[in-house]
Amino acid sequence: MASYKLRVRDMIIIALCSAFLALPYFLFMHTPTVMFLNGLMNRSTVREESDDGPHKEMTSISSSVSEGSDLPNSNSTLSFSAESKTNVAPTPAATPALIPPSKKFEELPGLEDVLIRTSMPDKTVIITTLNSAWAKNNTMVDLFLESFQEGDNIAHLVNHILIVALDQSAYDRCEQIHHHCYRLETEGVDFAAEKFFMSSDYLKMMWRRIDFLRIVLELGYNMVFADADIMWFRDPFPHFSPYADFQIACDHFNGRPTDLQNLPNGGFVYVRSNNVTINFYKFWFDSRMKHPGKHDQDVFNDIKKTKAFARLGLKVEFLDTVYFGGFCEVSQDFEKVCTMHANCCTGLERKLSDLRLTMSDWRRFKNMTREEKRNQRIFWQAPKECLHSCKLKALRIKILYTLLVFVCIFCFLGCHQSLKNGFLKDLCCSPSLPQNMLSPVPMRVERDRKKLYRRRSEAVDEDPAS
Repeated sequence: MASYKLRVRDMIIIALCSAFLALPYFLFMHTPTVMFLNGLMNRSTVREESDDGPHKEMTSISSSVSEGSDLPNSNSTLSFSAESKTNVAPTPAATPALIPPSKKFEELPGLEDVLIRTSMPDKTVIITTLNSAWAKNNTMVDLFLESFQEGDNIAHLVNHILIVALDQSAYDRCEQIHHHCYRLETEGVDFAAEKFFMSSDYLKMMWRRIDFLRIVLELGYNMVFADADIMWFRDPFPHFSPYADFQIACDHFNGRPTDLQNLPNGGFVYVRSNNVTINFYKFWFDSRMKHPGKHDQDVFNDIKKTKAFARLGLKVEFLDTVYFGGFCEVSQDFEKVCTMHANCCTGLERKLSDLRLTMSDWRRFKNMTREEKRNQRIFWQAPKECLHSCKLKALRIKILYTLLVFVCIFCFLGCHQSLKNGFLKDLCCSPSLPQNMLSPVPMRVERDRKKLYRRRSEAVDEDPAS
């Protein structure tokens, strides 16, 4: 019984020590790994939600802050003048009255003309960016445009897509397959090749995109920006809140659309053009100087809780992953999903492989009868290849680290003097060492035996007759 208690005690100590030492490592590791696991867990768990769509309640961000602002010093001066606002929510079709008159931008010639041709009647345009690596035949851009044709009555949205080509090769390819293309040049930077995640050119490409979107807003156009690795299945506009200025997709959605604790993904945003959003994009772009080496999504995560961000008065909502899903957190409700993003995944080939599986699953769902949809439940095959991306490698590193911590604690406890009689006793008893160096128990037995022998000998000497 005592031996059993010692074993239980040793196992509890090992578990507690392992958890204590491994916790800091898990906390400071890159958070997308946790998001990726949440997405995998959602394969078997589908959230129950009403058919009323995402929550419409919106609480405005407090604009009262103490002295001292986090605004960086830059050439872009943000305007924080008080503006009169009504309590009536603007309709998506209404163009805000705060927009300055449209003007030409010398650095982006022809942009306003192509926006006029591409935009919807309410001056909303869908924008995506493209480089030559994603523009090759039968690759990302083809899947992107194909999803609109395969989607549920959204083929007409193709006429409102502006493809922004980041290099000449991508522009030439865009001209062959699409009607609305724009060549965005960046002096001294070649965006033609595939840009690996968080590389120097990748960061330049992300920040060039933010600056371009700011100009689109200044021209008075609302926009839906979507990465080309997003498949569209349904019209997303009915699920946008009329109360928010800026709405962004999530890697992980906690169920509260106005909660800043949500983990955003800049690959899909819906922005209304007004002075607040224009100032926000200036602030966002300028904040890159205070957060070197980070891309736009991480910088947004850092600044969304600052005093300077609160002073902007930006009304933010996060989009529910039930409608705007991704590989980080897969939407399992085929009846509601609007878009699917190949996030939490690196590498063009991996993205293409899993997005093709996604399109295959969507076609299978569309071909099902009403009765089959009611009686059968299907799941996305993806992510599959993306499981081998760097995000999962980070998870493997965590697991190996935890195992290493466990082994170290196990060995430490095995050599500890207080646990020598527990279930680790055999590890301590090395045959190459003298027995009396390992355990004092045999020594006491030997001493007692010798004392008893001496006493008996002395008794015999004192009483020879006995």
